[in-house]
Amino acid sequence: MSEQPQAGLVIIGRKPSMNYVIACLSLFNSGFPKVQIKARGQAICRAIETVELLRKAFIKDLNIQEISIGTQEFPRLDGKNTRVSTIEIILSKPKNKQ
Repeated sequence: MSEQPQAGLVIIGRKPSMNYVIACLSLFNSGFPKVQIKARGQAICRAIETVELLRKAFIKDLNIQEISIGTQEFPRLDGKNTRVSTIEIILSKPKNKQ
């Protein structure tokens, strides 16, 4: 996954989606022009839910700049490899909003 300069990072895990929505709002309010959301595996649906909550309830004109999907490979204890899907979503607020 590509790294974006001047972007705040939110890594999605097992917490409720609203926790990540608040994290994104905090980053935007503290001056970050972009927020980068990363998730993998079963947390991907929570990442999408977070973006949709932000768009529908908090920042109506939120821009989705980029969506990247991929796969990471990890070694397992038995010596074989396992693959996990990943997603990265880069969000930005419109230029005319403070």
